Amino acid sequence: MKILTLLMILFSSPVFSEDIAIEAVKNHPSIKAYLSDKALAQHQVKFNQMDLGGQCGFTGCQWRKLVSVIVTSSTANALSITILALVSGQNPSNIGNISVKFVEITEGNGNVFPKNSQ
Repeated sequence: MKILTLLMILFSSPVFSEDIAIEAVKNHPSIKAYLSDKALAQHQVKFNQMDLGGQCGFTGCQWRKLVSVIVTSSTANALSITILALVSGQNPSNIGNISVKFVEITEGNGNVFPKNSQ
């Protein structure tokens, strides 16, 4: 009975990667500082995430998410500014082991696919 109760608590807990990846970016000091001078009445801020997969082992599962922060001014013909962050953590200990790294997409030489080795 104790195991069943423990499993119910574990799986009903809101501390899964779907819930904490965006919260980790929202609470990051760099994002807070950047958004502090953006009045919400004059700017629209959207947070989106994309699952990048992970791996599971004996001690739990590691996960990765790509979180985008899109800031758009309410003025006419305003451009959007997009900030990307790679967020990673581990289940079931999501609370203390979350990493947020900001990334930049650069244009490469077009060779993004590995060559077939036959």
